[in-house]
Amino acid sequence: MKKIIFLLFIISLFVFTGCIPDFEEKPKDALVEIQNRGKITVGYIANSKPFAFKDKNNQPIGFDIDLTKQIAKNILGKSSAVDFVETTVYDSMSTVSSGKVDFLISAMTITPQRKLVVDFSEPYYTTTQAILVPKNSPISTIKDLNKKRVLVQLNSTSEQTPKKYAPAAITLGVKSSDTAFSELKNGLGDALISDEVLLKGFLSDNPNYKILPFKLTSESYAIILKNTPETTALRIKINTALQTMKKDGTIQKLKEKWNL
Repeated sequence: MKKIIFLLFIISLFVFTGCIPDFEEKPKDALVEIQNRGKITVGYIANSKPFAFKDKNNQPIGFDIDLTKQIAKNILGKSSAVDFVETTVYDSMSTVSSGKVDFLISAMTITPQRKLVVDFSEPYYTTTQAILVPKNSPISTIKDLNKKRVLVQLNSTSEQTPKKYAPAAITLGVKSSDTAFSELKNGLGDALISDEVLLKGFLSDNPNYKILPFKLTSESYAIILKNTPETTALRIKINTALQTMKKDGTIQKLKEKWNL
């Protein structure tokens, strides 16, 4: 009986003082989770040659893939401690914010709009947007894009570029860079605007095209993480790894490997 009275006293004490125990499980630190798991799960988009694409064995390769392996080596001591998860431009933000991956890397530009839903590492590569046309194209200046069919990838930073530089351009949005390149090759567009480094990747397999000799907007690539306090330590660790690789020449060697 005394035990029951004591138990009731303890319960009433919690109720009346507001000291109700919080049994809700707190989110776990992302870096600690990775260290306990022994692997990093990383999202990538496989149409960003030379940053992220697939080899003849359907395995992910590219500058971003190699960079990720070096980050894994920095965090876990092994460059092989990575599981790559393929995603698309459309699903990339949700893939990160849902926690399906620890972070995403795939030539992704830092933008104010994206910062509203995800977090970014410090930049690891900077490029510019440029214009790709067939070698025999009459287009030679930005103004020549007016009244021409200009291909862009939807949900990319190049989507609004034609109207900014050539208001009368006919903008044709497509779902992926692969589709954009394909439609240009099939004559369904007169020009294509994208990041110059990605256009160079296309040129390496398609010599009958050229990049016009002027640059448009500047683009800074960074790693994308979930925008929560639990990823703060991971972001700091990634930034430290990137800084180290910039100083010791690792990033420069990767640029040379992938002709960047």
